Amino acid sequence: MRRLLPVLVFAAVLALLQWASGMPLTALPLVTIAVFVVSTAVFRMVRWEGRIYGVRPGSWRHTALVFALLVRHFTLILGTEARRLLVARRLAAPRAFGPGSARSLAFAVAALFGRSLRRAERFFAAQSLKGLAP
Repeated sequence: MRRLLPVLVFAAVLALLQWASGMPLTALPLVTIAVFVVSTAVFRMVRWEGRIYGVRPGSWRHTALVFALLVRHFTLILGTEARRLLVARRLAAPRAFGPGSARSLAFAVAALFGRSLRRAERFFAAQSLKGLAP
């Protein structure tokens, strides 16, 4: 439940932005919550170890399973990186509010996006060298 709270806040901000812009409210906030809940449940319930070996390479099931494994892998990495980065920020700027707190949070999020982009570029380069990337 603790991990659902930021998603709920994000969905509320999406709905608020739609309402403030004069747009009709769409199902986007609900879809965001549903995708998080379903993907979290699937990633926790399915035993992923060895699952790839039971599927014929080149089939649609193999492609879907490889995609799900990659999404799971990078989601876990992003979650771990975000947790480490915010712990480091909390140690460097112990007050949640005050001078410099918003700026340190902005720098922490920018660093997280920069790390994610570098990791994605390295992954794409590795896949390109193997001939797997478009």
